[in-house]
Amino acid sequence: MSVLDNVLVGEHCRLAATVAGAVLRPPAVIAEERRARERARGLLAFVGLSGKDDDLARNLPYGDQRRLEIARALATEPRLLLLDEPTAGMNPRETETLTDL
Repeated sequence: MSVLDNVLVGEHCRLAATVAGAVLRPPAVIAEERRARERARGLLAFVGLSGKDDDLARNLPYGDQRRLEIARALATEPRLLLLDEPTAGMNPRETETLTDL
């Protein structure tokens, strides 16, 4: 799964998708998917992963994988996001980068 697809999983719960829309692909569905992709790219930029849209998520360094997880969580537009040890297993440079977020 690509980095962009990974964030789109979080966006999925907010989409007003129907079976008919998925099959017929009316303009409204196409526009909604376009907005979801734009928002996902914005979240990737926010967490410092812009330009990695097409990379496979499993090939990212550990610190980038953690930032990808945060982007996916933010895609659901939570009112409050609780992070349990978000820097566990990261080296000092990765920890500093995540702290700046």
